Amino acid sequence: MHWGNKIVTLKEFSQFNTFSADREKLLCIGAATTECKYKTELKLSGSNKMLKLYYPHNVAARVLEYWLPTFGINDSCSAFEIISERIRLNDYYGVVSAGNASSVVREITKTCHKNTYDEASLLATAEKIKTYGAFDLEKLGYLIRVCFSVDLLSEKQAWNFLEELWEAAVLHFDNWDDYIVSFVNGQVGLGTIWYSDTLVSYVQLKKDPASLLNTYQLKN
Repeated sequence: MHWGNKIVTLKEFSQFNTFSADREKLLCIGAATTECKYKTELKLSGSNKMLKLYYPHNVAARVLEYWLPTFGINDSCSAFEIISERIRLNDYYGVVSAGNASSVVREITKTCHKNTYDEASLLATAEKIKTYGAFDLEKLGYLIRVCFSVDLLSEKQAWNFLEELWEAAVLHFDNWDDYIVSFVNGQVGLGTIWYSDTLVSYVQLKKDPASLLNTYQLKN
């Protein structure tokens, strides 16, 4: 709903996006990417806690016509099949090159300085985490939200997929810093800038005591 230049979500979206802890924790996967991408699209914040994103009709139409087809997603069947396949084929053991690892360190340092965040923990993590498996996990966490929001996945399918992503993250990473460094490894390795603000959102979420990433840990 539009009020001048501000977009306000309908009450039923806020009511729908209230979940028990066992559900809400699953939204940690994709939280940082959802925060930056959804906020960029609609000038909203806090969207990392949503499963159903609010899209005005014209925005939903653009998502369906232009963005989702870049993944090969054109309908419910292709959404389910492609997400299933990407989860199944994700590479958790491939590592970045030495040159890309240096670029990751520079990206972390730059982002932390710009956002007044102590980079020590992330830089220490970058010394040990060289894999890039979290890149697709994080990206899929956002993609699942989008597909559910435009009615290409059922709610049950969305939660089931997010649970698979959560279980994979728990299996392969000890904490959120390990996870996000692995994500940045993948982003830098692929040379893509489309997800470059995910690290910015991660740092901002870590600074917020009430964020999902501070409420739920990968391993207790």
